[in-house]
Amino acid sequence: MSSRYGTILLVEDDPDLRGTLETVLHNAGYEVISTGNGLRAVELAHEHKPVAAIVDMLLPGQSGFQVTLALKERFGDNIRVAIMSGYTSPAQQDYAAASGAEHFLPKPFGPTALLDIAATICPPRPTPVISVRRKVKIGV
Repeated sequence: MSSRYGTILLVEDDPDLRGTLETVLHNAGYEVISTGNGLRAVELAHEHKPVAAIVDMLLPGQSGFQVTLALKERFGDNIRVAIMSGYTSPAQQDYAAASGAEHFLPKPFGPTALLDIAATICPPRPTPVISVRRKVKIGV
């Protein structure tokens, strides 16, 4: 089972784009679980229990809306979802929100927009505390 901090489920059916997004997120310190299929996404979520998901709207198996509904039904507020899509009409964005998505990421987007959304929906991994001991002479 993966760490709950920094674990994002990425659902994108374009393998080249999925690979690029995985790399950007991984390089920023996130653990990424990914698939290109909506049905598989729900299975992976049950297995790994990510804290966040970035889901494409149009997917084979189940739409991004259906994936979001399934994730929210299973995990409730324990998972935060962003839907990404090139279809950016207000109706599409409203439908994404109605399915439970907290954010809508319009395509095309750059790495900064992706990482901004990731930081908003997924807590970062805790920074390890490094203890430094120094000898101090008092009264000398």
